[in-house]
Amino acid sequence: MNSKELLRGWFEASGDDMKVGETIGAEVETSVVGEDGQPITVEKSQEIFRLLATSGREWTVRTRKGNLVTEIVHDHVGSMLYELGRQNIEIATLPATSRERCQGKVFQGIWDLKWAAEEVGARLWHRPIINTDEDLLVIPDERDATWLDLDGREALTLLTKCSAVQFTVGVPRSRAIGVINRLGDRIDDFLKDYPQEALWRDYIATSKAGYRPDRYGGPLHFRDLEHYCEELVRHDVVQNGRLVPHSEIADLDIPLFLRSVWWYFRLKKYGRRLAIEVRPMPRREDAYIFEQLDTVLQIMGQ
Repeated sequence: MNSKELLRGWFEASGDDMKVGETIGAEVETSVVGEDGQPITVEKSQEIFRLLATSGREWTVRTRKGNLVTEIVHDHVGSMLYELGRQNIEIATLPATSRERCQGKVFQGIWDLKWAAEEVGARLWHRPIINTDEDLLVIPDERDATWLDLDGREALTLLTKCSAVQFTVGVPRSRAIGVINRLGDRIDDFLKDYPQEALWRDYIATSKAGYRPDRYGGPLHFRDLEHYCEELVRHDVVQNGRLVPHSEIADLDIPLFLRSVWWYFRLKKYGRRLAIEVRPMPRREDAYIFEQLDTVLQIMGQ
């Protein structure tokens, strides 16, 4: 079975018994700065992770790399981890069954991060880009080490300055492509306030990998799920620090491959449930996050 058939079968093996927005997950990235307004050091971000893991706020260490704590988890909220930059901390929530429950998870994560930052003499930076000439790159796991080998440090460092908000919203399989097309129709509304677009374009152009230009952003409209999969397999697979054609891949890791194709709107799965990840949104003030979600849900036709 070729990669296109594998992908289509994987997407089709999802329940079609849900409505749009029945599950909602969020990823909220936030840069943390010191009292001088400069990005915090690795040592300071480690203080934040370790403080939360010992504070009685129900965070525990999930992942380490050597002496670094690289991910902490909370049974109700989800996880908190590095997003490439030593100062950029991502809160990735567990799937919620309503907008209100998603909001509760996000805000609990933000409040805990804010508390820990203030305890160590730092504060949250509610902006989509942090302007600095410093090399902020931190490589917390083997996956990120693969990207460093593939892209080169100059390209990957561009993405350390970006903080974004993304939502992953459950959809029935029968409506998934139609909903992606609705989002595509509104791309101009997303990009009019998405300053990291230029950094992403520079990353694709600067990377040593030789990506297709549409590996970022991607197509905005599809005829059907088969067409969606056809467009996906135009992109080679990242394996062992290089791009490998699908014809040379014996066992495609589908979730890992999907995460490596950075379309504005892309299909994912929560277990057996199909979802659409909506990506081109900037990090701004905390209260704005759920205005962003409301806009997404309205476009998707919840």
